[in-house]
This record gives sequence, structure tokens and C-alpha cells, in this order.
Amino acid sequence: MVRISNPIEQLIHNLEQERAKEYWERVHRFKVHEEQQRNADEAHEKKQLEYMRSAGIKLNEVEKGLEEDARKLKSYLEQKRPPLISRPKQAPLFSPNLGGQFIPPYGSFFPPPDPGVVSPSDPSQIKIKDVMSGRGSGWGNALGGPPPPFVDVVFSFTPHQSARFSFTACFAFHGFFVLQADDGFFTSKDAHVTLNFSLDAFQFVDRGWKSFPSVIDREGDNINEFDSFDHILNFSDAQDFREGDPVVVTARITIDAMASGSGSHAEINFADGDANFIQPQGLWVSPVP
Repeated sequence: MVRISNPIEQLIHNLEQERAKEYWERVHRFKVHEEQQRNADEAHEKKQLEYMRSAGIKLNEVEKGLEEDARKLKSYLEQKRPPLISRPKQAPLFSPNLGGQFIPPYGSFFPPPDPGVVSPSDPSQIKIKDVMSGRGSGWGNALGGPPPPFVDVVFSFTPHQSARFSFTACFAFHGFFVLQADDGFFTSKDAHVTLNFSLDAFQFVDRGWKSFPSVIDREGDNINEFDSFDHILNFSDAQDFREGDPVVVTARITIDAMASGSGSHAEINFADGDANFIQPQGLWVSPVP
């Protein structure tokens, strides 16, 4: 166990270390079942192809179509992605004064690349993305991917009175998403991207995550979307806190990109280029009247 002299920093470290452990347990469970599920998916796709063959469908023509879809996707991405990555940086977006005490972010935490010690990162510009391109006919893509990437942004304060407190996290989002899928009669193609946000408060005990409606949730089996995303958004909760004991509020941003079938692509990107990032602006805290 890492020892930190500052008690609040020690509390934050312990919380994030436990969350990283939970994440790696999910990764382990995924890897345990990955091969078994992949075999089941391949068997399902083979069964679908055998059914198509028995119905007189020329599978070599289907395969040629899938290869052509993959070539079209490569050309499509070469055309659409560069302008989104190299776009000029937007004018800074700032939340208005929401009243109460303003708390700057302490740090951001990403799941470590292995089950090691977590360390805070600079929260001023968070870079995070998820990308997936589909393969095959799409009939055998039930497995999906590993646990989606996320980042925790942590704030801390000590209440000056025992009361019910409202707190609002303010974030500026600058990024883009790309969705491409062209499903047909002989395929099962799809593209889906999400960005989800949740808040958690800890004082003595974990109060549990409050989830909000998805910030981004776009999906389709016949879809062609590419767009930038520049918004400042606020997320609020309220909890009872006791005077004089530290509170840790965590904002979690989770992104996910899923694509099935050759020629399909899903991407949600707050990382590539100077203009694409997430900026935590702060936490506004005040006792409820």
C-alpha cells in the first residue's frame, strides 16, 4: 500500500486504487470468456453462411462485396477524419458562476495499463478515444469488446457545516464521432458510439454512482454520420454531508465504440489533434437552503 502524508490525497489514492482493481477484475472476466464467446460467434456465423449456401446464395459474391466494403471504408475514413482531427481549436467555453464554493479538479485518473499503482494526471485537458472497425458479415459479433475506456476526475472539499449540499460538475467537451454502416440482406452490420457521465460522492462511505442520460448515443445499421461535438455541460447531485470531514466527488466519463460487419466503423474521439479534448472546469458546491 502506498503511503501519502496528506490524508485527503491518501483517501483519493485509496478510492482510485480500489476502482482500478474493480476494472481489472472486469478485464480478467472478459479475457476468461473471450475465446469461448469467439468460438460461439464463429460457429454462429458459419451456421448462417451454411444456411445461405443451402438457399442457393453465392457466398463468393457476398465475400467480394465485403472486401469492397472494406476498401470503401478505408477511402471514406481517409476523406472524413483528417478535417475533424486538424480542425481549428474552438474559442474557450466557460461555465457561468453557479454560486457557492468553487472547487478546481484535483486530478484525473485513467485505468492503469496493468494492475499496478494508479497515479493522477493533469486534468486540464483530458485526451480519450475509442475506435472499432467491423469485420466479416457481422453475424458473429456478439462478443463485443473489453470494458470500455473511462476517466475519473476527482474533486475534494471539506464542508463548513452539516447540511444537505448540492454540487454541480462543469465540463467542456471538444471532440468528434464517426459512424459508418451499410447493412444488407446478407449481413448484420451496425455502428454505435456512446459517451456516458456519472457522479459519485464519498464521505466515510461511498454514496454510489448517479448516472445521467447519455451525452452521446448514436447507433444505426444503415448510418453515415460524422460530426464535431463542442458543448459545455453541467451535471448536478445533492447529498447530506457532515461538517469538518473531507468529501471526495468523482466525475466518471465513459466512452464506447462498437462496430460489426466489414465496412462498418465506430469512433468517438476526444484525443487526436489540438482541438479535441475534454476540459473539467470545476465543481460548484453549496448547502441547500
